[in-house]
Amino acid sequence: MTIVLVAGTVALLSTLVVQVPLHRQLAQRHDSRLAQRLVTTNWIRTMAWTVRGLVLAGVVLARG
Repeated sequence: MTIVLVAGTVALLSTLVVQVPLHRQLAQRHDSRLAQRLVTTNWIRTMAWTVRGLVLAGVVLARG
């Protein structure tokens, strides 16, 4: 279950440290470079949530 905690923490930190500041900058002005950075760095969150979800699904299936 440690991997679930780590993956969730990575997703949360990525959101707070990377994505939120980029969203705030983009709310001020559109910048295609910032928008592309937002899309690219979102893969960190995507992978973290995917790993977390797969591990949790495996736990549920193993118990059922």
